[in-house]
Amino acid sequence: MNDLNDIKYKNEISNHSNQFTHNFDDKEMLLQEFPEQLTNYLLKYDYRDLEIIKAVILKAKKSFNSRHEDMHYMLEDIEDEILTSLKRLKKAIHDRGVKGQKETIKSMQAYLMQTILTELEETHALYMRRKNMKQYNIFNQ
Repeated sequence: MNDLNDIKYKNEISNHSNQFTHNFDDKEMLLQEFPEQLTNYLLKYDYRDLEIIKAVILKAKKSFNSRHEDMHYMLEDIEDEILTSLKRLKKAIHDRGVKGQKETIKSMQAYLMQTILTELEETHALYMRRKNMKQYNIFNQ
């Protein structure tokens, strides 16, 4: 027999499932311009953290590209470096938590920005060394 309390209870259960789906869809919409592997990794974070992470990634990429106009990197080109940076961020938050410091993605934005920029600089330097090695290799003369 259904009474009004049963109907309310059924709606609450149903809404909870819809809330998860809705939240997951929002995350996917937020990350739609990101490469697949990076998107899959980022979906583990909650929506607020994703907004912060996305902003930092795009800001770091823009900053790096504006400093190196000879080479323009797209998200697909630097996906591995970004993943490495995100894993370092996660470890830094964990390590600081073990030491008793409560850190969040929001409080670690500067760390993430610097980590991404450092990774990109290392990648760019490696690319330039490889490029110049072909041109200026004294053993090829």
